[in-house]
Amino acid sequence: MRFTEFKNKLSEGGNKEVESALINTLNQLRGEADSRGEASEISFGAVEEIMKNTGHPTFNHLLFKQMYDTSDTLKNIIDDFNIEKIVLKTEKNAEANPEMDFDNQGSTDKVKQMAKSAMNKRK
Repeated sequence: MRFTEFKNKLSEGGNKEVESALINTLNQLRGEADSRGEASEISFGAVEEIMKNTGHPTFNHLLFKQMYDTSDTLKNIIDDFNIEKIVLKTEKNAEANPEMDFDNQGSTDKVKQMAKSAMNKRK
């Protein structure tokens, strides 16, 4: 194995470890916000500090952007981000964004109707 292959393999594994730590941290913040019924955002500087404290001193915005672009898990956790802050997807954000619940086909109305019908049959 060439040194460059070894280096690339090592850095790929290191990024997965950093990504896992980041996902765990953001999921914890999102869970806390959901339990309080609040939206959640965190400054990027705070995320860098948290990552440094968990043993990942090389974490920065460029690495974050690379991980975000390749990770569906991060895309499911993060609503928006820029160089200053990260906004997490929370239940509060979903309530504030009603177009997420809109369905042109009316399937949600049909489901509600079916559920109501089933409840009436139980009475």
